[in-house]
Amino acid sequence: MVGAILLGRFLSPYFVALVNEMKTRGQLLLTALIFAFILSYIGAVIQLEAILGAFAAGLVLAETDKRRELEEQVIPVADMLVPIFFVVVGAKTDLGVLNPTIPANREGLTLAIFLIGVAILGKVVTGLFVFGQPGINRLAIGVGMIPRGEVGLVFLGVGSASGVLSPAMEAAIIMMVILTTFVAPPLLRFVFQEPESETTPSEILALDGASTELVAVEPTRHRQGLPEEVEAIEE
Repeated sequence: MVGAILLGRFLSPYFVALVNEMKTRGQLLLTALIFAFILSYIGAVIQLEAILGAFAAGLVLAETDKRRELEEQVIPVADMLVPIFFVVVGAKTDLGVLNPTIPANREGLTLAIFLIGVAILGKVVTGLFVFGQPGINRLAIGVGMIPRGEVGLVFLGVGSASGVLSPAMEAAIIMMVILTTFVAPPLLRFVFQEPESETTPSEILALDGASTELVAVEPTRHRQGLPEEVEAIEE
């Protein structure tokens, strides 16, 4: 991983130059996919998972000048393939092992509760230790990292295919991914909720964007202060 990142920093200017010289449609996306496939293949050859190679490729490509353009081109591909991946992985999981009415399922339920607790508390605590910028909302950062999605399911698929994970563990991971995905949005809404400010009618101004006409609530302020305020807005 470290070698791929260091090598990528050295090769990234050549990557950008190659993309700029190509005279074909979709040159950026094709070149990036080829690069990701090569690193994925290298990861598989050295007895690692292909996702680690793809992850390293993403870190390298994220440091290039083509980052935002590449992100825009990858989104339609991800929109098509990611749902298929989620359905395939989820369909292989037997959620019946989490049935609380069966005593043998207590292992899966215990694992699911433990994983969900660690997934939520671990990220919140991690966000509280973020430093480097004054005035940042550390709690919001921690809550924003709670959802576990494609990466967790990728490793779940690898573990399931290799037979390392038990059915109870597979179901527990699926439940953790689902619940953390659904619990994060309402928590973020709560974290970003701002107290309502008490605004008096004399402080409320309505701006008509079409005509750039400033209208004050109080008639006296409308007659006296309108020209100067309009000039300030136009500037």
